[in-house]
Amino acid sequence: MPGRRALVQSQILTAAADLFRARGYRAATLDELAKTLRMSKATLYGYFRSKEEILAAIFHRTMSLFEEGISAIRRGSATPDEQIRRVIRHHVRAVVAERSFLTVFFSEEANLPAHLARHITARKARYDRTVLGIVQAGRRAGVIATSHPRLLVFALLGMSNWVYRWYNPRGVWDADAIADGLIALAERGYASARRSDLTPTRLARLSRDIRALHTLLGSKRPGRRRP
Repeated sequence: MPGRRALVQSQILTAAADLFRARGYRAATLDELAKTLRMSKATLYGYFRSKEEILAAIFHRTMSLFEEGISAIRRGSATPDEQIRRVIRHHVRAVVAERSFLTVFFSEEANLPAHLARHITARKARYDRTVLGIVQAGRRAGVIATSHPRLLVFALLGMSNWVYRWYNPRGVWDADAIADGLIALAERGYASARRSDLTPTRLARLSRDIRALHTLLGSKRPGRRRP
C-alpha cells in the first residue's frame, strides 16, 4: 500500500532528524532510532537500507521543501521585491516548522557520501540562481537597489537560514515576527531613521514613480505652438 509506506517513511525521517539533531549523526545509531519508533531494526531496514540512506533522504526532503516554496512564489504575480519578502518568510517558516530537518541539513553535509553531496550541492546552486534571478529582475524594475546581487542573495538566505541556530520555541517571537524583523532589516537597514529615511529601496521606488509621472505628464502635454 503506497500511501501507508510513504507515511511510515515520513515518520522514520522525522524521528531520525530529531535523533540526529540531538545526538549528532555519527553518534546516533539505528538501534536507537528503531527503539524510538518502537519497531524492529529489521522492519526499519525494510524502509531504508542504511543510516546513510536516511541522511540522504533528510537532505532531499529539505531541498524539496525549499524548491516547492520558491516555485509557488515564482508562479504568482507578485513584484520581485514582494517575491523576495516571501522567500525570506518561507525560509523562516520552514526553519521554525522543521527545525530538526534544517539543523541536520546545515550541520551534517560533511557526512554525505561524495556522489550525494555533489547532487545536493547542485540543487542548492540551482536554488540560489533562482533567487538571484528574482533580485536581478527587481534591479531591472527599479524596486531592488544593490550593486552586488549575488552578495545580497547570500546575505538574505544566510540570515534567514541561520535562525535554526538561535530560534527558541518558548521565546516571544514566532516565525512571522522573525520574518517581519528580517525583512525590515534587509529593506531599511539598521541605521537610525534620523540619519535618512531615503533607503536605497525607497530611492529606487521614488525614482520609478518620478519617471512614471514624467511619462504621464508628457502624454497629456498639449502640442507646442510656434513662436
